[in-house]
Amino acid sequence: MVENPLEKTVVIAAGPDRRELVREALTALGETFREQILTAKQIFVHPNLVNYHKPEACTPVDAVRGVLDHISLLRGDQILVGDAGYHDTKKAFEALDYPSLSRSGNIKLIDLNEDQTIPSYAYTAKLEKRPIGLSKTVSESDCNIVVVPAKMHSYYLVSLSLKTHIIGSEVVERSPFGIYARWPWIHTGMKAAHRTVADVYVEHPAQIAVIDGTQCMEGNGPVDGRVQNLEWLIASLNPVAADAMAAYLMGLDPKDIGFLWHLEQKGLGPIDPDEMVVTGPKPSTLRRELLRPSGYPAHLEWK
Repeated sequence: MVENPLEKTVVIAAGPDRRELVREALTALGETFREQILTAKQIFVHPNLVNYHKPEACTPVDAVRGVLDHISLLRGDQILVGDAGYHDTKKAFEALDYPSLSRSGNIKLIDLNEDQTIPSYAYTAKLEKRPIGLSKTVSESDCNIVVVPAKMHSYYLVSLSLKTHIIGSEVVERSPFGIYARWPWIHTGMKAAHRTVADVYVEHPAQIAVIDGTQCMEGNGPVDGRVQNLEWLIASLNPVAADAMAAYLMGLDPKDIGFLWHLEQKGLGPIDPDEMVVTGPKPSTLRRELLRPSGYPAHLEWK
């Protein structure tokens, strides 16, 4: 279990203004956040741009803008922003107004689907390692800031910062249907999928998570669910704890999410909200029982 109080800290901000909530939450992270930004050699901001045809499934540009607001106060060099979208990432940038971020900071938009890679892996159904490339940009960034919407997921149960950081950094060939499908590589069974996210994350961790629950997708996410206005936002220097808190606020038991359970066993928790240092509203006052994906509880077959 993590003993450093800073690594147990999760900030919760509540209200309807997404950009302002990001600024409020990052301010509450204090001097440690400032030092991480100031000392980083390369900052990469990683939104979820899974499907630009469904904007509600993607990271709103104002969430990223709130992060850049903070960074631009501390440094003015180039910040990298990108994802390996399931569909065309460049079209997602345009459709979701990401070029406008240049008004908030010195940025470079990167399509990770076209990035160079380093060797990585995903587990097969037999829990054997199958080679797969991981973004070189992500692996070389010493400050990965994952900025994502809170969503239920039809396979992982939730789509939050850890899944986006790992699955959205894997680089695969474009299919004949024009998509970058990871499912042939990693959706080989619940045990394998959750182990892949957890084990690859240990090798390539993110440094900061910002999870936007102002609008949260319930049901059959990550793209076909229904949006609920929950008006909360989470930030933490421990993305594992951030994901666990978001899952709790969505009405789930974090221990039911395989990759979170595995990471806690590896000492990267906590995932129990009672063991976290919470800044902001009491989590129980914001918790909602959201609709699970259809097929639940088959999502628990990783156990």
